[in-house]
Amino acid sequence: MNRGKFHEKEELLRVIFLPISNRLKAELGSSLVDVVEDDLLFVTFLTNRGEIRLKCSTTRFMITDFSVEVSPNTIDFILHRIALFLRRNNILVISIREASSTKILQDFLRKNYKDCMLTSYGERSYLELKVMDYIDRFYKNHTVDAE
Repeated sequence: MNRGKFHEKEELLRVIFLPISNRLKAELGSSLVDVVEDDLLFVTFLTNRGEIRLKCSTTRFMITDFSVEVSPNTIDFILHRIALFLRRNNILVISIREASSTKILQDFLRKNYKDCMLTSYGERSYLELKVMDYIDRFYKNHTVDAE
């Protein structure tokens, strides 16, 4: 993962991480967000039903764990918050580690956003959610729902 620190850590907390934590709290009854800054930014959302773990740099954003069963609308809310921030910072994909710890998210994406994804192979396999394609599909999905 390319190194580089976010200089907008406070903005990340305010715009992305706290709203996600609040949404999880509203749906599940509890949520804490833990942010650790090292060479990378490590973010963990702890709930009473599992956790979500993110690993971020200025050039890459990765979801390494998504073991919380939440509604499809909440998954979309989480991805949408992240995608809008990444678009503004010219990060083109959200990487999702292909593992049992992200199965909930993988299943959701394969069902709802299959054409917005790539698979990358190497030492570890990742699903790559294309940020711009996801945002476009998100608005198409939610515009259709509103009619």
